[in-house]
Order: sequence, then structure tokens, then C-alpha cells
Amino acid sequence: MVKLAVGRAETRPERRLGSRCRSGRLGVPSGGVNDTASLPFRLARWFEARLHQTLEFGPNPHGCRLYGFEVLDPDGLDADHPGAARVCFIAEAGDIDALVCHPSAPSVRDFDAVALVTHEWRTVQAPDPRRPRQYPVRRRARVVEVRDPSGGATVMRFEHEPDHVVFTTAA
Repeated sequence: MVKLAVGRAETRPERRLGSRCRSGRLGVPSGGVNDTASLPFRLARWFEARLHQTLEFGPNPHGCRLYGFEVLDPDGLDADHPGAARVCFIAEAGDIDALVCHPSAPSVRDFDAVALVTHEWRTVQAPDPRRPRQYPVRRRARVVEVRDPSGGATVMRFEHEPDHVVFTTAA
């Protein structure tokens, strides 16, 4: 029995998880996997593209920057429309701990989503397996992490290969 907000009761049959699978275009069961991009993923991709157009990997990149988003046109994010969202710079600090303690940090609650932009040294997948005693190759990367109430996404762009962008879900 399911209670509605107006106080009326309505009975609905119980749905069992895994009882029915959706099929994709090829008739292959998808197992209930959703392949639509989430809002954090779309915002991270859109914002990193804006940063790539305006900022370079300078000799002295800033530490951490915190931004807030107000989404104006969710469909414009996929089309890379510059006016799809309003971006507001919130704070900047040398590291994440100092950024969290910044007086402006609590204002992230006023936005639809929030982004943390850092420049870090990250490992790059080598094309060949490493030999013993070889360290993984590390390159400088701009990392954009976007969070909203539904989840998060991370986008990385490496300085040595700026046309290659890595997308992952935020942990």
C-alpha cells in the first residue's frame, strides 16, 4: 500500500528488481543500466571545455579554485552553448584543506552544483607494461570535479596531450 501526499491510499503491485529488463536498440538486454549522462557529468564536460578555451597550463598554476553553477539551460550543456549555465567564482586557496576553511566556502549551498578545479600531477597509462623498478609516468593535469545532490563527475585534461580528455565518476 502506497500513501499519496493528499492522504488517499492507493494500491500498486510490488515491483521486483530484476524482474524485467529493458532492451536496447539491438534487442540486447541492458540490465537496467542508464546510459544518459548525469547533470554533474554534463556540467563537468561543459565547464572544462570553457576552461580549456580561456586558461592555459601556466608555469605557476593556482592551487584550488571553487566555483558554483546555476544551470539555465540543461540542453545547452550538451551543445556546448556558453550561456547554458552561470558560473560564479567562490574561493581560491593553496590546497583543499585551506579551501574548505575559507569564509566563502559555505555559500556552495546556494548553487545547483559546485566545481573544484585543481592542477595536479597524475599518472598516465603507459602503452607498454612497466619493467621492474620503473615508475609510472606522471604528467601535470587540470582536474575538474563537479558535485550536485545527485552525484558527481571528474574530468581531467593533461598538459602534454591537451586534446585527450579523461571522464570518470567522482568517488
